[in-house]
Amino acid sequence: MSSTEQKRTILVTGANRGIGFLIVKKLAKESPPNSTIILLGSRDLKRGEDALIQLGSPSNVHVLQLDTSSRES
Repeated sequence: MSSTEQKRTILVTGANRGIGFLIVKKLAKESPPNSTIILLGSRDLKRGEDALIQLGSPSNVHVLQLDTSSRES
């Protein structure tokens, strides 16, 4: 990737389980790590970190503590 290209950032909410987790899993498998950043959104930080471990801690997936029902989040 050249220095002028930007990485794509994808935020998946509710990603510590269920459909959100499966979406992150598929994105992590199919997206090139050097061109995509995947944010695993989870209300509970520990559960988000556990989900990241279940995924094998890919270098392009990062946990983001996020509660979409709260403006402070």
